Amino acid sequence: MLYEKLLVFYELDLGLNHVVRKWSDAVDPTANKLITVPGGSDGPGGVIVCSENFLVYKSPAQAERRCALPRRKDLPNDHGLLITAAAVHRQKDLFFILVQSEFGDLYKVTLEVEGELVSELKVRYLDSVPPCNALCILKSGFLFCASEFANHGFYQFQGVGEDDSSPACSSKQFEADDLTVVEIEPRPLQNLLQVDDIASLSPIVDAKLIDPHKTG
Repeated sequence: MLYEKLLVFYELDLGLNHVVRKWSDAVDPTANKLITVPGGSDGPGGVIVCSENFLVYKSPAQAERRCALPRRKDLPNDHGLLITAAAVHRQKDLFFILVQSEFGDLYKVTLEVEGELVSELKVRYLDSVPPCNALCILKSGFLFCASEFANHGFYQFQGVGEDDSSPACSSKQFEADDLTVVEIEPRPLQNLLQVDDIASLSPIVDAKLIDPHKTG
């Protein structure tokens, strides 16, 4: 059975106290997460749709911007890559989105804005930490990583991934039909400094060793 997954924008009318459906558009069936982009005086608005292997910026006001995710060098081509956690950082002179893949790789996502429209979506590899359930960026320059299984980590930003040697992808590659895969290799922390380690309260309490070659 074929189906279509839709991204739908609703508007809350506070005067009439009801919700109006304003706009909808089809997204990839593998879409699994939405990230809100600040609007009004703080940004262009819209959302970033996280799908298998790529991110898409969508807004009723303009055409979409699609950007691939840099992939680990040893990851098979037929293995999809999903984003599992994200955090938005907004200051007066700095705005970026931090996302993390299921393998723990952190990416810095930025939007190039011309006028009121997004002209380019960029994704740059930042660092790798244990996979998280949630990320939280503090305005004081720290990052809290609520790990899924490992100890929780508290990190201080030493940089924001502007090093030209960091692998990056751009939506302009899609627009130019450039399907070159950008590869990354996990490395020691370069943009983050771990300043604290918080013991996880959900340890492994049982484990079993099985032989996959034996059946029955």
